[in-house]
Amino acid sequence: MPEDQRNLLEDSEDLGAACQKALAETSKALKAVSFYPDNHPLRSQILSSAYEAITNLVRHAPITLIVQRGGFAIAGRQETIESNPMTKALAQELFARELQRLTFLPELSQADLSALLTALAVSPQKIAEEGGVAGMLARNGVSAVMVNQIDVTAVYTKKNVGQAEEESGEGGAEVVEERTPEAAPAQGSAPAQASEPGIDEILAALVAETDEERYRQLARLLLKKALPLKLDGNYDRLYVVLTRLVDQQADPDKSTVCRDAAHTVLQQLILGEMAEHLLNHLEDVDFPAKEAICRILRLSGPEVVDAVVRRLTATGSRAARKALGTALVRIGVQAQPQLLVLLKDARVQVVQMAVAILAEIGNRDAVKGLTLTAYHPEGRVRMESIRALARIGGMEATGVLLSLMQEGDEATALQAISCLGSCRNQAALDPLLRLAGKRDLRGKLHALQLEALRAIGRIGDRRVLGALFKLVRRRSLIGTTRRMEQKLVAVDAIAALGGDQARAFLQGYASGSGELAEAAAAALQAMAQRDAEHE
Repeated sequence: MPEDQRNLLEDSEDLGAACQKALAETSKALKAVSFYPDNHPLRSQILSSAYEAITNLVRHAPITLIVQRGGFAIAGRQETIESNPMTKALAQELFARELQRLTFLPELSQADLSALLTALAVSPQKIAEEGGVAGMLARNGVSAVMVNQIDVTAVYTKKNVGQAEEESGEGGAEVVEERTPEAAPAQGSAPAQASEPGIDEILAALVAETDEERYRQLARLLLKKALPLKLDGNYDRLYVVLTRLVDQQADPDKSTVCRDAAHTVLQQLILGEMAEHLLNHLEDVDFPAKEAICRILRLSGPEVVDAVVRRLTATGSRAARKALGTALVRIGVQAQPQLLVLLKDARVQVVQMAVAILAEIGNRDAVKGLTLTAYHPEGRVRMESIRALARIGGMEATGVLLSLMQEGDEATALQAISCLGSCRNQAALDPLLRLAGKRDLRGKLHALQLEALRAIGRIGDRRVLGALFKLVRRRSLIGTTRRMEQKLVAVDAIAALGGDQARAFLQGYASGSGELAEAAAAALQAMAQRDAEHE
């Protein structure tokens, strides 16, 4: 095995873990280089940590790392590098800059690492104009870091002339020849430009491609060709590219690797001005393809979510609010952190919108935030929060609603009871039955008891029929008017639950006379009509 593939650590340290640490530190250092100015102490501190981790990794021999989907592999070794958010983020940055392999030599200096990170911090389009990362490193005299930027146009050419099968390695995947990386040729050379396919050709090739490695390389080429469209403001053309990438990401016949590659390219292309262009269309009342834009935004990253939320809180148009809110619902759980922040906004309308959107998303991690807004000083926010909690459901949300039923003001309690019934919350049955059957000599609970009986009927569990029969049969000498009203509502609940047992009970009362008999007869007629409709 060649010396540069051994990559052995002479002590007992695990190679995969050492690589993971070095890559995670490098990811943090890349962010620091992009964010902090040259003389900032944190930038120097983070860069030093990354340098220490990498030099520890290569102190005995060079190491070559292969960029893979969402992570890295070690060239010529079986050890695996476990992915985490930092290594995955670094892999995506290298992917966008067409880097396939990264080699560190033992003589690496901190200045070499700084030069690499400075090059990687440049936008992909600018890197292409500078002749690639390899060219930028060469001009800075860096020799202890080598990068391999695969000529992705060669993949397209080989596929067209039928050489793909001959150049496949074991398992049918392309095997990249192990060689010393070289600097990429400067952009603009005639042969390179002549051999590159157009965007439409690349998109067609992606549809037909089944080999995962070639697909990823074609995706890199598409990113390179499509980025100038964004820089030139050709958003309508870029919109077509994005819709095709959405189709690729959703194609069930494509592997996870291919779908992830399409997803990554889409996220790179949508950032910045393109996202604003899409949101302009989304706010346009006359734009017909809003659902297509929502499909694109659903695959976007957190930066685009921030842009949607910013527009939502700033617009004064009801139509625009509806369209932007729908987009956030389509984005789903990924938009939830920003929406939870809005729950603390001082503007009542903003809080109410955020609550409604969280209800549509329906993720139970939002319950904690919605619990706070359920006690909001503004009644509209409280009511919206109760509806949201009932819709999301689950033990925690049900507990909050039951507390509001017992402790809140009457309007809040009535809303909580109504929502529990509308959402057919089985966990609320016993508390609702206890409320409906509670002795109430002064009538303070009368409205709540009536609403509880209606909710029981909507929940639809026939196991409570016995308790409802008992309530109807109960005699009372005090508060007879209120008691009769409760019995009439209970009869309606019994009819809503239906079944032979309910029918027999109501027939017994319908044969008599008086107000209760009339209610029972009407309930039987409603049951018969409902049964006929179902048939």
